[in-house]
Amino acid sequence: MKSPTSETYTQLNKVVTDARFPQNTTKIEAILSAAFQQIEDNLKNPYFLHKGSRPTRDGFGADLPKGQRDETMLRNLLIAELFRSWQLAFNEIPEINNKGYPATKFVVFAEQIFYLLGIGKIEDHLEEFQSFRAKSLAQIDVNECQVKK
Repeated sequence: MKSPTSETYTQLNKVVTDARFPQNTTKIEAILSAAFQQIEDNLKNPYFLHKGSRPTRDGFGADLPKGQRDETMLRNLLIAELFRSWQLAFNEIPEINNKGYPATKFVVFAEQIFYLLGIGKIEDHLEEFQSFRAKSLAQIDVNECQVKK
């Protein structure tokens, strides 16, 4: 995932405008811009803990691991905001196509947003998000507003 730039925000506004949502276009632009800003902040300062180290069981801090970070939660944030935006625009839950089938309108829209951040394999990420969301919602009892253990 690449960090958003000022050009990326301009392209984001163009993608949202070109989508021609029937309602809440300015609110959707604000939601997605805020998500891009959170991603940008996280990519610039991924570990805002104890001057580049993290607390462990055995010591106050340890060196951070080298290599590429896991960006799953950043993608999940983006996909959640895409779901929210689609529901605001169309008052319906977005449909995700199965692999190998023609892309739905939502997947085409999401793919344009993913492209701005250099993210590929959109269908894999959308399926992963749906699994994550289902597992998270299964742990929450909405009627009692408590987390199951």
